Amino acid sequence: MFDSKSVISPTAFKEVLSAGGIKSAAVRFADKGLILVLRIGEQERVLGQYRGGPRYFRTVDGAASVLIQHGLFKFEADVSGWLPRSLAGKSDELSGGTGNES
Repeated sequence: MFDSKSVISPTAFKEVLSAGGIKSAAVRFADKGLILVLRIGEQERVLGQYRGGPRYFRTVDGAASVLIQHGLFKFEADVSGWLPRSLAGKSDELSGGTGNES
C-alpha cells in the first residue's frame, strides 16, 4: 500500500518537526490499522517504524498520543472503514445509522 518514499522514519520526523516543517497531521485507516499521515510541504508522508515500514496503531488514542507527545495538538481523523476491537461484534448494530446520512 505504501512505497518506501512515502514513509518517513521517526528520526526524520523529529528533525522535520523541530524545523517546523509539519503543516498538518491526520489519523487514517489503512490496510492493517490506523496510520499517521503527515503533510510536509506539498507531500503526504506516513510515519514509519525504526525498523522500516509504516507504523500501525490499534487505537485512535495510541495514534493521538504520539502526536501529542510531539507537540501536535491539532489533527484530523478519518477512520472510515475502521472498527475498534471493542465494537467488532457489533458491526450490524452500527450499520443501522451513524448520524451522517445525507
